[in-house]
Amino acid sequence: MEREVQDGLKQAMRIYPQGVTVVTTDSHGPKGLTVSSFTSVSLDPPLVLVSIAKGSAMHDVLRNAEAYAVNFLADDQKSVSDRFAGRTQATERFEGIKFAKGTTGSPVIAGARAALECRAWAAYDGGDHSILVGNVVSAKTMNSKKPLVYYAQQYTTTEQMEYPAPPSDIVW
Repeated sequence: MEREVQDGLKQAMRIYPQGVTVVTTDSHGPKGLTVSSFTSVSLDPPLVLVSIAKGSAMHDVLRNAEAYAVNFLADDQKSVSDRFAGRTQATERFEGIKFAKGTTGSPVIAGARAALECRAWAAYDGGDHSILVGNVVSAKTMNSKKPLVYYAQQYTTTEQMEYPAPPSDIVW
């Protein structure tokens, strides 16, 4: 039964569009990982969370980081996402990637739509993942490119609706 639920969860999450982010930190040099499990938690205090697989080569680095940045990728940064998703060795991920050190010292990737710089707030066990909650100390939007989105196991982006949905779309 549990395997059936796990398979159903995977299928359902594949049809849930998610923004693509790269979480970066400076731990004896720049380090980073593509993360799709990211969300805002609170405005007061300003908190966000990311979920990191315990089996990831970057898990312990990010779990123990005092600070990190969440870089929101733009639709022209698919190769950046792939690189940080593990298709490149962790020690080589920043080769050829332009970035600046933010206020926390964490790398902010050039061309990203936005970046949130965080100080570690809390970490929780989340089954086969760790849930990292960060206190946002800096939030910057850098450009107005379309966002990179992951949906149905492929990259896509968004299209703005030309007009708002009519009230008849509301389900009661």
